[in-house]
Amino acid sequence: MSDPSPNVISPPAVRDADADRRFRECVQRHGWDPDDTFVGGYVDWEWRHSRHAYDDLFTSVRGKKVLEFGCHMGATAIVLATLGADVTAIDVDPMYVELTQLNAERHGVSDRVRVLHVPDTTSLPFANGEFELVSCNSVLEYVPPGLLPVVQREIDRVVGPWGFIVILGTSNRLWPVELHSRRVLMNYVPRPLHPLFPGKSLYSVFPWQLRRGFGDYADISQQDRGRLIVDLKAKMGMSGPRLRAFSAANRLLGPLGMHVGFVAPTITMVLQKRGEGGAGDG
Repeated sequence: MSDPSPNVISPPAVRDADADRRFRECVQRHGWDPDDTFVGGYVDWEWRHSRHAYDDLFTSVRGKKVLEFGCHMGATAIVLATLGADVTAIDVDPMYVELTQLNAERHGVSDRVRVLHVPDTTSLPFANGEFELVSCNSVLEYVPPGLLPVVQREIDRVVGPWGFIVILGTSNRLWPVELHSRRVLMNYVPRPLHPLFPGKSLYSVFPWQLRRGFGDYADISQQDRGRLIVDLKAKMGMSGPRLRAFSAANRLLGPLGMHVGFVAPTITMVLQKRGEGGAGDG
């Protein structure tokens, strides 16, 4: 793991009162509370958590071309821009594209965040190898299962040689509780049988789909038998008995060629393209 950037970077702050007003009005039109942690406070939450995946794993993202795949309200894109990245943020939903644009404006980083509506992520409007890093934060579980292999190959296409794919916050189908619906054991029910269990939609993915589906990538999360992931979780705020259990599970998984990011409730994985890489195997 590389040393953190030596430059002290101030966390994102709301800098444009007019854009803040428009963001809050837009949020309220869609029925959300603009003061909710995962709405108006989402940038601060991501700064305290996901920032470490970019600020500590790499010498710096400053000046790097980064794709935020599935930008939601733009929290991660704003964090990346604050760290100095040149960010392109995309989403299939025009509502989130609008919110991301307003969120970037209210935080004063709209000059470093390009926001695009991309309704079909099986065909991204970018050149081969255009990005040095693709961030997939809490998004890949929402891709329709039948399209996920195609989307992964398309993400691989736009990642340059030796570039990175950072996967965070992705609901894990190995976990006994489906995180979005809170339904116990539903992750283990084969998808064709889901109609027999009506209720909230299920959004989760198996870790090996993510590990293998992009193509020829090294999982650098496995370096030092996954210690990188344990250190990352500590910096994200995990501590005490939970961190000790997390670390113990990681030690057990190491001899099996896995790390705890595979089996945690949300998948954490940092993949690096080997040279030109290659199409995923789905």
